[in-house]
Parts: sequence; C-alpha cells; structure tokens
Amino acid sequence: MRLFYYTIAAPILFLLRLIFWPFKMLFRFIRWLHSWRRERKRMRRMEFDDMDGWEFEEYIAKLLSRDGYIHVEVTRGSGDQGVDVLAQRDGVSYAVQCKHYTGKIPNKAVQEAYAGAKFYGCDVPVVLTNSYFSPSALELGDEIGVELWDRDELLKLARRTRR
Repeated sequence: MRLFYYTIAAPILFLLRLIFWPFKMLFRFIRWLHSWRRERKRMRRMEFDDMDGWEFEEYIAKLLSRDGYIHVEVTRGSGDQGVDVLAQRDGVSYAVQCKHYTGKIPNKAVQEAYAGAKFYGCDVPVVLTNSYFSPSALELGDEIGVELWDRDELLKLARRTRR
C-alpha cells in the first residue's frame, strides 16, 4: 500500500495541487475584492446619515466609549452651551460638538465648541460631523485650537470601533 502511495498517488496529488493552486488563489482574490467593494459601498452611506440629531449624538457617545474614552456623557439638549458629548481619555477631557449636516460646517460650530469647552472646563474642544468643514471654519479651528473631525475621521472612528 505504501508503495502505491509513494509511486502513484503522491505524485498525482502533487500535480493536482500545482494545477489548481492558481485557481484557488484567484478565487481567494475574487472573494477579497467582493468583500472590499461591499465594505466601500457600505462606508459611502453609513447608518449615521439616516439619523436625526439626537440619535447622532447618542451614536457618537457610543463610538467614543468603544474607542477607549471614559466618562462619556451626552449633555442635556437645551442649554448645553454648544457641547453635546463630554468624554475623557488619558487624563485629557474633551468637549465634543456634534453636527449632523448635509452641507459644509460654518464658523459658528467652531465658536460654540470653543466656548462650550471653556464653560465645562474641558482641555480639548472638538467639532465632529458627518460632513466637511468650510475653509473659514478650518482656518478658525486651526487658529484657536479646536480639533475638527470631519466625515473621514468619523469613518475611521467607526471602523476602529466596529465589533
């Protein structure tokens, strides 16, 4: 039986592996490409685009807590002084202003985040949006030290915390 295996069966099995290996790799590549395209399509229109403002704030709070922020708290709706979520990470406190917009985010959001961070005694003011910032908002945020997290940053955060 061993003689049959070593003289006939093993060489045939080896040849079959050599012949079908490129097909195996091709199918793996096609499966990877399909999953990559499906993920890109899903990321283009994330679930947060269909939320209202309140749901968006809760969603951001969940993402931040999953990403390692502690003491994550959604502030009350009215009278929140321009801050929607409070969080801490590595001893640094963050005041996050959430903006669920379809257009560009104006200067006003940056000003609100800055004032709200001062009001709550936070170290870092942040404006987080599902959209992008206007050039003047980018300039103002850079000048006064407000972190601006646009759609790209939000997608990175969502990918990091996906489980």
